[in-house]
Parts: sequence; C-alpha cells; structure tokens
Amino acid sequence: MGDYRERCYQKFVSSHWAFDHSLSPKEFDFSHKIYRKKFNKFLPRRKDADILDLACGAGHFLYYLQKEGYIKAKGIDQSGEQLEIAQRMGIKNLEKADIFEYLARSKEQYDLIIANDIIEHLKKEELIDLLDLVHSALKPGGRVFIQTVNAASLFGSAIVYIDYTHEQGFTPNSLRQVLRVCNFSDIEVYGDEPIVHDFRSAIRVLLWKLVRKVLKFYLLIERGTGRGMWKRDYIFEHRMVALGRKG
Repeated sequence: MGDYRERCYQKFVSSHWAFDHSLSPKEFDFSHKIYRKKFNKFLPRRKDADILDLACGAGHFLYYLQKEGYIKAKGIDQSGEQLEIAQRMGIKNLEKADIFEYLARSKEQYDLIIANDIIEHLKKEELIDLLDLVHSALKPGGRVFIQTVNAASLFGSAIVYIDYTHEQGFTPNSLRQVLRVCNFSDIEVYGDEPIVHDFRSAIRVLLWKLVRKVLKFYLLIERGTGRGMWKRDYIFEHRMVALGRKG
C-alpha cells in the first residue's frame, strides 16, 4: 500500500490549491503586503541572516522574505508542482528535498527556520523528530517561526480538517507544550489577527474586536475566572503563530 501523503503532495496544486488560489503575481504581491505588516517584527535585523523556509510550497513566504531583502533566505519542498510556481515567480534559492533529510545535514546553520503550514501534516512522533532536527539546525540563539491551525478557534474542527493530509490540530497550550518538550525557550504564541490594509479591512478589524469580546464573555460564563488557579489563554483566530528560541 502506497503512502497517501506522497500521492496527495505530488498533485497538491492541481487537486487542492488551484481551486482556492489564483497563484498569480497579484496574489504573491498581496501576500507580501500582508506579511510585511504582520511579521516584519519577528524577522532578524540582519539582512544577511541565514533563513530556511521548510516545505516552502509555492513560495509565498519566501517571496516576502526575498522582497524584504533577506538575500540568504532559501526554501525546500518535495512538491515539484509548487516549486515550479515559485520559480516562475522569480523566487531564488529553491531546492527539491525532504525536510527531515535536509535538516539532518544542517547542524547549527540557521538564524531562523520557518515552518508554515507543516506541523499539522505530521503525526505526533514525526513532529517531535522534526522539532528536534530544527533545534539542532539552528545556531545558538536562533529561532523557529511556526504558523499552524488553531483547533481552539470557534470553527476549529473545520480548519483542522480543511486538508485531507492534516494529521492533527493544535491549541496554543499544546503548541507551547511540544516546543518545550523539544527544548525551545522564550516561547510566544499569537493569534493571526486580521490587519488594516484598506477601508474594508479596517471595518473587518473593528468587527473582529467586537466578536472577540463576545467570545471572551461567553467563556467567562462557561468556564469561570479560574480565581488564580490557572492561566487563561484566549486565542480565537483560526490560525496562530508561534516562536521559540534555541538556548
């Protein structure tokens, strides 16, 4: 019996992404605009920092990094379909490779390792192995940047199972837990909040702030305050971002 994931990944664009994305230059430029507002604060100050984008896919995040001047940012992926799209977009430093095998050869090489939309595709034992390899591949003081689905969001089950190849979902607490298990420190987890980039998005941001207050009030009624016995962690966005540092 073959590996279902390998079969799905080889046709990831034609069987999945192509139905949700235009994969046009306009889409990449828009992603760059949004990522710049959301994520620049997390990037290294040095433009010559060694950055690796794991399973970079069609290259949206790598496109953003290279547009921001990170000349040594590179990406790896197993999907030939997606790498071809990235190459057509003019993205540089691409390589077709298995992330586990590649990281195993990369001891203390990187200042930042990006893992966007990866960990939900892995089984639990695979994730532990991956994070151990990421930790080993980072320079001392280097950081991992993870984006993943938030199973604690209002429609968490829908976002966890939006892709047939998703193996698991995470809450902010379980994501912190697995990063601690793999020896990361200074762990931060944020909701992937909507941001203002035009008039319509400004209205959306205001409405989201209102909805979030309503959800907090609901949980206050349903769960209580905790009265100092435990910490509340309210991240309602359907996606979240985590950062961890190698000590």
